[in-house]
Formats: sequence, C-alpha cells, structure tokens
Amino acid sequence: MPTARRRLESKDIPQADSLENVRRIIDAVADGSKTKADVSDRTGINPRHVLYGLHTARVLGFLAEEEGGGFGTTELGKALGNAAAGSAEEREAFRKSIQDSEIIGAIAPGILSDKPPTQDAITKQIVKLSGLSDSTAGRRAQTLISWRTQILSQLGTGVVPSADDAADESEDDETVAQA
Repeated sequence: MPTARRRLESKDIPQADSLENVRRIIDAVADGSKTKADVSDRTGINPRHVLYGLHTARVLGFLAEEEGGGFGTTELGKALGNAAAGSAEEREAFRKSIQDSEIIGAIAPGILSDKPPTQDAITKQIVKLSGLSDSTAGRRAQTLISWRTQILSQLGTGVVPSADDAADESEDDETVAQA
C-alpha cells in the first residue's frame, strides 16, 4: 500500500468529527468558496474547524487542493452535492468514500465493517504512519470512531451495508424491530 511507504502528514489524518459539517463545507466549496475564510463566512463554522473539514473532504476524495491555494470540488464531491443532506444517497457517498480512501484504509482498515479496529489499534497505526504523538493520534482515532457512530446511527444497525446490501437493509431493520 503506497500510504504505508510514506510518512503521512498531520493534515492527512482527519480531525473533523462532524460529517454534517464536512458536507456543509463541501457544499460551500461547490458554491464557489475557495478559501478557508470564504467557507467560514458562508457556513458560520469556525475557521480552524473549516480547515479540518477541508482536509477531511480532501482525504475522502470530495475536494482537491488547487494550484495556487484554495480547494475545488472533485467529481465525487459534485456527485455528493446531488444527494440531499441526510439522505441514504449521502450516507452511501460517505460510506463509499471512507471505504475507498487509501489513507483511511491504511490507518483504520475495516472501520465500517462488523469487526472494526479498536480506537487503540487505530491510534497505534496513526502514530506508526505519521509520527504524531499518542495523545494527538488518539484524538484523531476518536474522529474515525465518531464517523462510524454517525453512519451507524443513521442506519439504526450495527453494520454499515454496502450499496449491494441496500435491499437487505429493510429486512435487517425489521429484524432489529422484532428483537
């Protein structure tokens, strides 16, 4: 895996806890905001947290850093913009981007599986690949655990299904309701 061969920079390890805010930041960039200040003005999100969200959206493939500074929306980001906020399509876009991210795969393989890595295991992998301190890596690992929780709470189940499993989702919900 290419990520394992290079040291990850701090900005490559996500620290934006709220996927909802990440979506708001992506939408602001799609609407023409190019800089951290522009996005902060448009969303009302603190500039420091905007920066976290911009880099998180980059790691997930929704945004790209542009030459000369600023961020632009990728094709994946444009597709996300076509999904209603809070919809199953949005959830699937986040699930797929987390699953497909080379960086997330390197630091938290299987984060959305039925047997995800522990926060401690993620922390150790972040330290190994980035050189961040244990406390900083632990905080970043907490972010990834938070994403898992957000996606699972939207589904009401313990496992994040793939798009192929969507047909089975309603059956799973029925089973949970009967339990």
